[in-house]
Amino acid sequence: MHALGRPSAAAAIEPPLRSPASAGSAGYSADGGSTGWCVVRAATVTGVGHRLAAEVNQDYYAWAQSGTRVAIAVADGLGSIPGSDAAARIAACAAVELAVDPRHDPPESALQAIAGAESAVRSGGESFGATTLIVAVGEPGSDVALARVGDSTAFVVGPEISAEGGSWREVFPPPCSDGGLVEVATGALQSAGEAAAGTVESARATLTAEDVLVVVSDGIAGPWRDGPSTVAPAMVEGILGAPSPLELAILANFSRQGCHDDRTIVALWLAMPEADG
Repeated sequence: MHALGRPSAAAAIEPPLRSPASAGSAGYSADGGSTGWCVVRAATVTGVGHRLAAEVNQDYYAWAQSGTRVAIAVADGLGSIPGSDAAARIAACAAVELAVDPRHDPPESALQAIAGAESAVRSGGESFGATTLIVAVGEPGSDVALARVGDSTAFVVGPEISAEGGSWREVFPPPCSDGGLVEVATGALQSAGEAAAGTVESARATLTAEDVLVVVSDGIAGPWRDGPSTVAPAMVEGILGAPSPLELAILANFSRQGCHDDRTIVALWLAMPEADG
């Protein structure tokens, strides 16, 4: 585990062994693959807080493809509400299934996916908790359409992007109030009305052949924004280095003081660059 900024002492503590546990509840997960026009890499890492409490990861990623359309989703269950790990899983899986429906164009499909995911979460009643959700839908030769509820977000990373803090820009506005203070309440899809009301936001991302769309939960987004000279450069360099799924998981498994949340990252390239060496 690599330290970015001041290391976290908690991150170095060996977590207690959960009982029971299985591959389905693993604290680390990574996957990926390619289509004729894009490459996808995904990883999720259970945060230090959940590891030390012997609790499961409440983030979830999913993707689907149909024809030439690819959809990816990242969900972040709200830890304060029981059952939110299930909400994240249900929302992400429902969203990508709906997003690849060819009857709608990508922007409309992304919005339909959010609405359908909320219905799926609500169908479980109070047992499904609440979750943030971000969906990205892409096809060859077009912008990637995105929609979200909550603070999961997306970045465009590339060697020619001019943005404060490095070669990246955030697709959605960062979570700040008018006074510049970070918002506390997180909008979410919810099963029983216990979370803050979720506002649906939409956006588009234009990618060149050298750019990467990076969709993340707040466990990655927060440190990325707060570490413009530490976390952001390390993430950008790692992502532009054409990581394998396992390498992406290792990249997300960094130590930083105060950053103990679950971390999920899904990256989409129009074409995978060749790694140096």
